[in-house]
Amino acid sequence: MMRKKLKIDTTLNQREAKFYYLKFSFRYLSVLAVLAFLLIATSSPAQLRVYPLSQSPDHFPGKFKPKTSTARTQELNPRSLPFWDDFSWTPVDKIGDTLANFPVDSLWVNNYTIQINSGLGLNPPSINVATFNGLDSAQLPYSDQAVSNGFRDSLVSQPIRLNEVDASERNSVYLSFFYQWYGNGEPPDPNDYLRVEFKNDQGVWENVMTIQTLSSFTNDKFYDTLVKVDGDRFFHESFQFRFKNYGRLSGPYDTWNLDYIYLNKNRTSDDRYLPDRTIVSTLTNLFNGYRSMPYHHFLSSGSDPITPPQFDVFNAQNDISTLSYLTTGTFIHYKDSLPSIPYEVVLGDSTSPIDGNTGIILRHEKKTVTLEHVPQRLDASQFDPDADSVSVSLKVQLYTGDTFNPETGEFANDYDPAKYQPLDFRSNDTIRAEYFLKDHYAYDDGFAEYAVGLTAFGNRAAYRFDMLQADPDTLIGFDIYYPDYGITNTLNVDFTIYNDIDGLPGTALYTLPSYTITRNGLHKFKKIRFRDTNLLVEGKFYIGWKAPVGGAFKVGLDTNNDSGAKLFVNTNGSWYQNTDVIGAVMIRPVFGIGGIITGIPEEKIQSEIFPNPNQGDFFIPARVDIVYISTVTGQRIPFTAKSEGENQRVTLSTPSPGLYILRLHKDGQFFSSKIVVR
Repeated sequence: MMRKKLKIDTTLNQREAKFYYLKFSFRYLSVLAVLAFLLIATSSPAQLRVYPLSQSPDHFPGKFKPKTSTARTQELNPRSLPFWDDFSWTPVDKIGDTLANFPVDSLWVNNYTIQINSGLGLNPPSINVATFNGLDSAQLPYSDQAVSNGFRDSLVSQPIRLNEVDASERNSVYLSFFYQWYGNGEPPDPNDYLRVEFKNDQGVWENVMTIQTLSSFTNDKFYDTLVKVDGDRFFHESFQFRFKNYGRLSGPYDTWNLDYIYLNKNRTSDDRYLPDRTIVSTLTNLFNGYRSMPYHHFLSSGSDPITPPQFDVFNAQNDISTLSYLTTGTFIHYKDSLPSIPYEVVLGDSTSPIDGNTGIILRHEKKTVTLEHVPQRLDASQFDPDADSVSVSLKVQLYTGDTFNPETGEFANDYDPAKYQPLDFRSNDTIRAEYFLKDHYAYDDGFAEYAVGLTAFGNRAAYRFDMLQADPDTLIGFDIYYPDYGITNTLNVDFTIYNDIDGLPGTALYTLPSYTITRNGLHKFKKIRFRDTNLLVEGKFYIGWKAPVGGAFKVGLDTNNDSGAKLFVNTNGSWYQNTDVIGAVMIRPVFGIGGIITGIPEEKIQSEIFPNPNQGDFFIPARVDIVYISTVTGQRIPFTAKSEGENQRVTLSTPSPGLYILRLHKDGQFFSSKIVVR
């Protein structure tokens, strides 16, 4: 599946743009207005800008080592050939895991300057890439000098005993890897480069390859290359290789991505194929474009909101292959915040060919796979209607025949154990994705690779959400991820909820003026809730914000998912659809039970509804329009209504003892009332 390109505002000279951004983000907070004026005055009509995103060490206490530390993650015990890492087994985006997103210590030495991730590479040969930028081991800029350049990140292998390679085989030792210029990051400048170095028997690093920025590079392609280990001086007991990049020292810029690094003997100069079939991407969203949605919307939706997720596969071998996969679902139900025992089931009870037909994939071919079997909404063991919320985990296992046949115990036809053992190419054959059914909609997966913001103070942005149920519901607020680490002061931001008019933001339904928002921490959403209002929304609605004076307000951007078409911008009184930003803006509307509308006495409402308590049969005034009845957790309750004189008689279809919420429309206002059934 071809990933779309992130468009970053580069209408300024790149060096100048970086200069203004860095001063804006790190140093000169007192001159924000001046810098903003310079940026606006020289920019193009694009009013949305994607900002590189860093992480402050205070987000991961104890995770980062000081820059001056000489501590080792483990002893440097030399290893034997072969050496292989495609970063697929590196934990990524695991909250609380201090080793997540860093190269594994068993292969690499103190490489805390390198970020392993699944969102910054475009079309990699296997899932996850190693990203080089301008942040040190504390994930801070190497320099606060905006125009300073130099060597920055490095990826250094553990020592390798190349002295074990027989003299007759030394002519066949090659290092191969895939590299990408830019990807979903920030483009390196013409003088920036990626370098490969080998350590000789005197402990001296030698440059063996320099990859310069070329005008022919495209940001969505990984280029494969080989480097020969040429010369007896490298065949010693502590050989190492390393990658390092040259570029801007003042921030997360000039991006290079690496993947699928392989060093071995018995290779040739055209040995660009391996006995491996890989999963390339994460699973896409499950709920009609959403990663999460309100559980009561899921249960009451007129049509099944589950849409089959997709993922990409790649055939790295020099031959046609046949691939199938198995999908497993794990479901956890929560009642009163208590989780159930996980329920695991093989979806469809069998494997599926990757194309739904023959399963054939050609050599070096990439294919997009659509899941044949998905969770079933009407299966109560998967989606308990009495639960408050549900966690859904999908695991996809690709059956490739890599390494050996588990049924026969024999090695695969293209796997030469004398050459490849103990490498297990099945490590990139499995992916997992988490989805949630609770109280909110989310396009994003909870992890930001970038941030997005308006470039001009006073301009507005609005993000559209399409409700997956027909009935109106109470919007009680929203969650938003504000990841900016460079601005330490608070910002006052105007937020607005709009209805939809002909596919564009329309009338303002609610405004939250001058809301003070502060940085909440890595992957922690700010919870913004409305007060003294029952904001009922239906169909399509928008959550919008206005660019504040005194600072740039940036919202987290997840590049693994694309909902950029849902984002709209207003610059001169007119709304237009975003075409500059690809990704999912990290704003999540939250639904729930509202309180009573201010100005309508609760006692008067309660007095017009009788009897209350009741046995599932009660009366309301005839002039009242019933919106709907729900449990306190939001699950819709079916009922019938019949006029009887000046009242309407309401009868619950399946009355059960408990507390219910009745939403009514009266005298031009919406309000809620509590109903007790005994």
